[in-house]
Amino acid sequence: MTRSGDRPPADGDSMVPRELASLLAQADTAVVQLTQSGEIITATDTLADQTGYTPETLRGKSLQSLLPTVPERLKTFLSGDSVATNATTAITVPLTITTANGDTAVFDGYFNRPSPDLDDGIIGTLHRRSEPPSTSMAASHPEWSGSHGTETAPAKAFAALADALPDGIIVLGADSEIQYANPAVERILGYTPHELVGGSKLSIIPARLRETHLQALNRYLETGERHIDWEYVELPGQHKSGHEVLLGISLNDFFVDEERYFVGLFRDISPRKEAEYALRDRERQLNQYKEYTDDILNAIDDVFYVVDADVSLQRWNQRVCEVTGYTDEEIASMHALEFFDEDDHESITNTIKEVFETGHARVEADLLTKDGTHVPYEFIAAALEDPAGNPVLAGIGRDITTRTEQRRKLEASNERLEQFAYAASHDLQEPLRMVTSYLQLIERRYRDELDTDGEEFIEFAVDGAERMREMIDGLLEYSRVETQGEPFEPVALDRVLEDVIDDLQLQIDESNAEISVEELPRVSGDRSQLRQVFQNLLSNAIEYSGDEPPAVEISAEREGSMWRLAVADSGIGIDPDDTDRIFQVFQRLHDRTEHSGTGLGLALTQRIVERHGGEIRVESEPGDGTTFVFTLPANAGNEP
Repeated sequence: MTRSGDRPPADGDSMVPRELASLLAQADTAVVQLTQSGEIITATDTLADQTGYTPETLRGKSLQSLLPTVPERLKTFLSGDSVATNATTAITVPLTITTANGDTAVFDGYFNRPSPDLDDGIIGTLHRRSEPPSTSMAASHPEWSGSHGTETAPAKAFAALADALPDGIIVLGADSEIQYANPAVERILGYTPHELVGGSKLSIIPARLRETHLQALNRYLETGERHIDWEYVELPGQHKSGHEVLLGISLNDFFVDEERYFVGLFRDISPRKEAEYALRDRERQLNQYKEYTDDILNAIDDVFYVVDADVSLQRWNQRVCEVTGYTDEEIASMHALEFFDEDDHESITNTIKEVFETGHARVEADLLTKDGTHVPYEFIAAALEDPAGNPVLAGIGRDITTRTEQRRKLEASNERLEQFAYAASHDLQEPLRMVTSYLQLIERRYRDELDTDGEEFIEFAVDGAERMREMIDGLLEYSRVETQGEPFEPVALDRVLEDVIDDLQLQIDESNAEISVEELPRVSGDRSQLRQVFQNLLSNAIEYSGDEPPAVEISAEREGSMWRLAVADSGIGIDPDDTDRIFQVFQRLHDRTEHSGTGLGLALTQRIVERHGGEIRVESEPGDGTTFVFTLPANAGNEP
C-alpha cells in the first residue's frame, strides 16, 4: 500500500487516545489514563465513584500503589523493556483495587498503549465485576465473550465508545474477516454493519490495492514489520456505490483470549482534501503570478525595491544585484541605508519618513556599490500596505549619471554665459558713454554751424546710444538674476505692490489708470526681484491699455504649496501665436514709435519667477485684454 499525506495536527482531524478517553468518559465507563510507567494522569468520575477516591486524589498516584498484589502481566506491560521494544500494545488483566475506605473491589482491566512515543501514554478501561454484565456485545460477538458467553469488560467499553464515535470503526480478525463495524461505517462507506460483519475486509478495499494489503498483512503477522504509519495513514476505501472515498485511518492490534484482532478507526477526509487541493491550486496560481511579476520587474532597467517600516529590504528586482554587485543572499540581510554613504543617511532617512507621512517622495543620492563606486540615482517612492496590512515603501531608482553630467555641463555653460554677458555688458558701458559724451559735445560746440539735418542726425545718434545703454543695463540685470540675487526670505507681497504703485504713480496718473488689488499673501522669495516682477507686469498693463483708461486687477489664490497670482488688464491683448515670443530676450511685438521698451522686461520676469521655483504664462486674445498668471512658493507657516 502507498501512503498519501502526513499525520495531521490535533485540530479535530487527528485520532488520538485522549479523545477516546473523553468519549469513554461520556459513555459512563471507568477510564484511567497512565504514563508509560503507570502513574495516573487522569481518571473519570465513574472510576472515582467505584473506588471512593476523587479524580484529584487519584491524579499523580501510581496505579500499582492501589493494588494489594500487582499481576505479573501488568508488571511486564509497564516495564521499561516492554515500553522500549513496544513488545505488547494491549493486555486484559483482572485487578483488585484497594478502595478509599480500605475495602477491595475487583475489576476486569483492558490497557492499550497506542505508541510509546506518544505523550498520551496508556488508556485503561475498568469494568467492576460486581455489576450485572451487558449482553449486547456478547450476543453479537461471542468470540469476545468469557467462558459462559458473557461480555467482557473491554468489549463493553469498546461498544460504548463505538456507538458514540462519529468516525467509522472496523474490527478484523487475523484472516481479515470483519468481526465488527459500528453504525458510522454506513454513513462513510454505504455498507450497514450487518452487510460487513462476517465478510472480508477486501470488500471495502479498492481492487487495485487488495493484493498489496494481503501481502502487507501476512508480512506483519510473520515478522511484525510495519510498512505504513499505523498512527495515521491516508488511503482510499471502496464505497458500496462503487466510487472511492479517501479515508484518514488510525490502526492498532490487540489480543482477546490470546486471539489477535485489528481495529481501524477512520473518517472521510474527502472534503478536507478537496479544500487542500483548491488551496494548493490557489497557491500555484499565486506563485505563477508572483513569477510573472518578478519577470516584469526584472525586465526593467531601473532598480525596484520594497522596504518595511524598519527600512529592511523586503523585495527587490535583479537590477539591484546588477547595479550594486551584491547577491540576493547578501541583500536579504542588509539594511537599506547600507547602500548609501553615511553623509547621505540623514537625507535618506528623512525621505523615508516623508513617504510614510505624506504617501510619496523623491530624492537624489549616490548609490554605493559593493566595490565602493558611487552612482548618481534618483529615487521615487510611495507608501503602500503589504498583504498583512503592514506599511511598506515601494519605489523605483533610476541611474541619472548622464543627466547629472549634462546638468553639470549646462550649469557650467550658463555660468560662463552669465560671466560673458556681464563682462560684455560692463565693457560696453564705457564706449557708449564716450560716444554719447562726444555727440553731446559736438552738438554744443558746433550748434551754430549745423543745419537742421545735422542736428537731427546727432539727435538720432544720441537716442540710439541711450537705447543701447538701456539694453545693456537690462542685459546686465538679466544675467545677474541667479548670481546676484538675494537669499529667500518671507516677503509680504502687499507691501511690495505698494512700493511699485508709488514708483509708477506718475504713469498711473497720466493714464488715469484704475488698479484693483485683492489681499496678497506672504511668500518666500527675493524682495527686490519680486518687486521687479510686479513693476514690469503693472507697467505693461498700463502701457498696452489702448485708447481707454487702463483697468488692472491683481489677485491671488492658494494652490497646494504655491500661490497663484494674476495681473489682468483690459487692454489691446496679444495674438495667441505670439504668447511664447514675448518671453524671449529682445523680442518686441510693437514698433518703438508706438510703445517704448527694450524687449527684456518679460524675459527678466520669467527668469525671476523660475528662480523662485514657479512658472509664468499669459492668457490673452486681441482686443480682450491680457492676464499674466504666475506662481510663487508659499512662506511655510505663514498665511496672508
